[in-house]
Amino acid sequence: MRRIAHISDLHFGRVDPVVAAALLADLDESRPDLVIVSGDLTMGARRSEFRAAADFLARIAAPWIAVPGNHDISPYRLVQRFTDPFRRWRRYIHPITEPDWHDEEIAVVGLNSARAMALELDWSQGRLGKEQIRRVEERFAALASGAFRIVVAHHPFLPPEFAPDTRVVGRADEALSCFQSLGVGLTLAGHLHRGYARILAPVIDAAGELTDLAPRPPERAASRDLLVVQAGSAISTRLRDEPNAYNRIRIEDGIAAVEARLWTGDGWASAEEAGAAAVAVP
Repeated sequence: MRRIAHISDLHFGRVDPVVAAALLADLDESRPDLVIVSGDLTMGARRSEFRAAADFLARIAAPWIAVPGNHDISPYRLVQRFTDPFRRWRRYIHPITEPDWHDEEIAVVGLNSARAMALELDWSQGRLGKEQIRRVEERFAALASGAFRIVVAHHPFLPPEFAPDTRVVGRADEALSCFQSLGVGLTLAGHLHRGYARILAPVIDAAGELTDLAPRPPERAASRDLLVVQAGSAISTRLRDEPNAYNRIRIEDGIAAVEARLWTGDGWASAEEAGAAAVAVP
């Protein structure tokens, strides 16, 4: 059994210090085996913000893995944005933007969905390249054999059921089909500042071949399903109709179970304790 804390959208530069300190204490108390950070560590990719984010990560007792988000590319230093957009990420957070992590029970592959520019006015939207998706198989093959497989990116792979027109990461369908074929059991993302989870179950034809992926109610999760999980904003004051939140995830017997943790104003509590519906309870 493994316990994971999934936090996202920290946005140093727009952080509530009380919530941030309480989150560190909550992580210390729960003692996860791994903390996964799904992007937007900073507000505007300023040096001071990256230093604050690095200090926060250094205070987490557990191992951690992080991928960048669109806010981690500078909107101010345009030469750097177009020539070396992740320079400050590599200097302050991690030498690479697509790290891996594994032990004998879980294997995590990070994907960088943030883009320095796009052929549209909104450059905050994310996209995955065909080569990125293709390499996922190679990357998992190099990690622990038989481990529960997890993919983390910043931009969402599926929209919430309550807002089906929400934009997702470019090539999401291709990526999800790839993940399911590789036996990935869990994807983690942020960006929307909304917490939710959806399950995709494989549709198998008479010849035993995968033909499609279909939604399945969370209470009917099975070992071959792909659980797609979003996290809210962990410690930022930039909220979207939801309190600060993060996810506790338990991996056991090939199944991922998710508990949403919400900031109540006085401390962190499970969604059930806080009087709200949990993200998912497979």
